[in-house]
Amino acid sequence: MNEKGESIIALRKKGKTYGEIQKILNLPKSTVAWWVRGVKLSKHLQKQILKRSREKWRKNITEFNKKNAKIRSEKAARIREEYKEKAAKEIKKVTKKDLKFIGTALYWAEGNNKNRNRLQFSNADPLMIEIEMRFFREICETSNNKITARIHLYPHTNQRNALNYWSKITKLPKTQFKTPQIQISKASKGKRPQNTLPYGTLHVTICSTELACRVQGWIQGIVET
Repeated sequence: MNEKGESIIALRKKGKTYGEIQKILNLPKSTVAWWVRGVKLSKHLQKQILKRSREKWRKNITEFNKKNAKIRSEKAARIREEYKEKAAKEIKKVTKKDLKFIGTALYWAEGNNKNRNRLQFSNADPLMIEIEMRFFREICETSNNKITARIHLYPHTNQRNALNYWSKITKLPKTQFKTPQIQISKASKGKRPQNTLPYGTLHVTICSTELACRVQGWIQGIVET
């Protein structure tokens, strides 16, 4: 028996698996299997080897599943982006007529439809706020000095960051923002995750009975079409 064989058998008698011996001695698995084919192990060592083998198998399966899950997730994300990109190309230039319908529909969904003397629109989605601000300026022909805004914050929100953020989104000067209102959601009982609404919710107001009635009329027109 040569030195290599003795080392293999010695490791096997210590309860090492084929794979462990192969890795330690940097040998082909077939060589290891040939040398240990006649080595008998106690039941205690057999149980230890079986236990480690099962643990390694479970670990390999877990890593395999994680890797595959990541690959599937990335593939699904690419497919979703392709869907969105294809759909985005279906939308051409938004005309003033389109903007009128879009802004009216958004106000119908997210605005205060009960107030007859002013328009009030609230949302935390910056993209929706941007669209509605375009609606107010381009369709309702409202100047900045007639628009006021108030940020509804939660205790964790940084007021200065929120003001800078919404001023940039709305293109309104900070002088048009009223003192922020800090509130705790009754539903979450103060347990809302801190990253859910990092800049709070923006409330935009335009005091104009005529304009409020016109928007209500546009909504009615959509309903009756």
